[in-house]
Amino acid sequence: MAKEEQQFSPELSKDFTRELGRAVTCLHRSRSKFMGERLREHGFSGAMYMILLHVDRHPGASQDSIANHMYIDKCNVARRTKKLEELGYIRRETDQADRRQNNLYLTDKGRELVPVIKTYLSQWGQGMTESLSEKEKDTLITLLTKMTGQNKR
Repeated sequence: MAKEEQQFSPELSKDFTRELGRAVTCLHRSRSKFMGERLREHGFSGAMYMILLHVDRHPGASQDSIANHMYIDKCNVARRTKKLEELGYIRRETDQADRRQNNLYLTDKGRELVPVIKTYLSQWGQGMTESLSEKEKDTLITLLTKMTGQNKR
């Protein structure tokens, strides 16, 4: 085993799982707080901005597909999409193939907010990684992508 591998081996660090969990939780809370503070004036809370971005990337997405893709409870997605619709950011259309299902689309107001959300996400990412070199950033993304299985898509 290479010296570098030994340094980060879970067998050698009893606290590896705990520290990994703490780091992921800290990043999640930091991003949630950052985005919540910036989007509150638009009536957003929780995962609403993530749903809006998903609908931007996948026009006509159903609530079920959003729940499955984002690992969010279907009831939570239903509440968030209802709120987004009430705020005028998305609209629903009944699926012609399955009338029980609604397809979601951005309104003009929703499309206008997408670049704002992306700017905030970029600011958060830059702030969180400002102490990392470009090589460290590349390594971080490579490892996280591998851990989450996104490299297999």
